[in-house]
Amino acid sequence: MQNISVALRNPLLGAALFCCLSQFSHAEEIITAPSDSAPPQVQQTQQQNQKTPQTPPTLKNGAAPLSAPDLKSAEQFGAPPVSWNDTFVGYRYGSDFHYPGVPDKVAQNIGYLSTIGGFKYGSYAFNVDYLVSNSANPEAGGPSNGGAQEIYSIGRVELSAGKILGRYMGYGFIRDFGLTGGYEFGVKNDAYGERARMLVFGPTIEFAVPRGFWNVTAGVRTESNHNGITGVDVHFNPAWHVESSWLVPFQVGPLPLVFKGFASMTGPKGRDGFGVETTTEFLARGSLLADLGSFAGHPRVVYAGVGYEYWHHMYGSPTNETVGTITSAPMFVAEVHF
Repeated sequence: MQNISVALRNPLLGAALFCCLSQFSHAEEIITAPSDSAPPQVQQTQQQNQKTPQTPPTLKNGAAPLSAPDLKSAEQFGAPPVSWNDTFVGYRYGSDFHYPGVPDKVAQNIGYLSTIGGFKYGSYAFNVDYLVSNSANPEAGGPSNGGAQEIYSIGRVELSAGKILGRYMGYGFIRDFGLTGGYEFGVKNDAYGERARMLVFGPTIEFAVPRGFWNVTAGVRTESNHNGITGVDVHFNPAWHVESSWLVPFQVGPLPLVFKGFASMTGPKGRDGFGVETTTEFLARGSLLADLGSFAGHPRVVYAGVGYEYWHHMYGSPTNETVGTITSAPMFVAEVHF
């Protein structure tokens, strides 16, 4: 049984972050929701503009400063709005994914729906992925039944100190502080029969970047799952957990671009359903997307580009226990924002 690891258990992109941005995605995508407290210099500039109407200043690449951490408003000028939303659908494809106990490369088509936004006391980010594997990662019963399908959802809500107290809470390179809570939920119809349930809780720091956002949350994560191979339900020990999400808009010549993604690290969480001691796992995903809609008069609507995912000690399974615990997969990525 030690040749088959704790397959298909997901740890969060998505810093949005949103996170974040989040986006959030597979068990993996961490989407820490960013707050929208405006730094003093932005508040001061907005007050000056109210007194003396003028054209908003632009950066060297011609784009105005970021006003809110979503793609659709990433180039608007002024203080971040209290309430905002960015809802979008996306698609990812890669042919070099791996799963514990699966010796071959796995190709996956992944569709996702994400919504991120801000409200009176903070921000939120929710994502659901639908992942379809090829026969290298088959449904329960074998390759003749086709590739396995998985549904994985992630949600994060961050309470912002700046919003709750009604004043700017940043200092130096920190823009705001918050408290983040969230969930992860996944089911899959392969032999392992994943039924992942996670809760995440911890403080968040929002860094003051010139454009876009960068968030880091450090706290604890709980997890339970089902092992269909051994027929047991597994309740893991609470583990330390760090996640980060980011979004950086920039421009190269006439082409607006966005670099966004997430990274997460989760500590050992006890023995898995095969009795193997888990170890620290690391997951990161990033994407570089071009704003194609801007060439058709609809900026910040249609994005496409490339992405990359790296996952080490997948699901906490040690690499010396089984094959398939490291993923290093380039991807094609496309999104449509509403």
